Amino acid sequence: MNDMIKNIFVLATLLTVGWSCQKDLDLYSGRDFVYFNPSAGLDSTYFSFAYVDVNKSVDSLYIQVRTGGEVKNYDRQVKVKIAETNATAEVDFKTLPDSYTISAGNTFGTILVELLRPEILKKEERYLILELEENEYFTLNYPTKVTSSKDKEYSAIRYKIFFSEIMAPPTKWSTYEFGEFSVKKLDMICEELNLTRDMFNDASYMISSRQKYIAAKMVQILNDYSTNGHPVYEDDNVTLMKMGDVYYK
Repeated sequence: MNDMIKNIFVLATLLTVGWSCQKDLDLYSGRDFVYFNPSAGLDSTYFSFAYVDVNKSVDSLYIQVRTGGEVKNYDRQVKVKIAETNATAEVDFKTLPDSYTISAGNTFGTILVELLRPEILKKEERYLILELEENEYFTLNYPTKVTSSKDKEYSAIRYKIFFSEIMAPPTKWSTYEFGEFSVKKLDMICEELNLTRDMFNDASYMISSRQKYIAAKMVQILNDYSTNGHPVYEDDNVTLMKMGDVYYK
């Protein structure tokens, strides 16, 4: 009886090992493949220059790609193309190379996308849709659509980038103190008082007393410009820039 049980155990073990080995062989029997990193569960990025230093004319995004299959001891190229866009190379973004390198011994790499900052971004949004392509190193075995843990579908071979400088009022913009929001007004406040846009999103910094000080100081500055024959207008070149109505009663 004991010998029979022992034989059954050995047979089961051999079958299990054999099935496991076959599974591994099946997994890696095909070509290596590449995909946009699905662990984040996202296939898009929204980027705004709104809170980037006004003197910075270019900013960089790094989009991660991963590979499946065997790790290689030599560099491999990942081929990428722009599938769709309403942007113009060298105007809205720097021209992308046709391929990026996965370094020897690695299973991941990054696609560098350098975004430029033309004036039109203050009024219109631009987008790029990157798409991976097959080459001699990688195929696209990964599913086109992947379902995340939250049951949201996203692409593993396409990645969307949306970018602009369209700006909503920062969280600590006080209409009562600063008046109607405009990017031009925010930038003038920052320039005149040596502040940054980000400070207007910082609740610990932009406290009520500081808002009052900024508004009162800007009223004085704007009045000085007008007195000296250089009134400051909003973008329409008609509306005088001013702070909250409370300062003009």
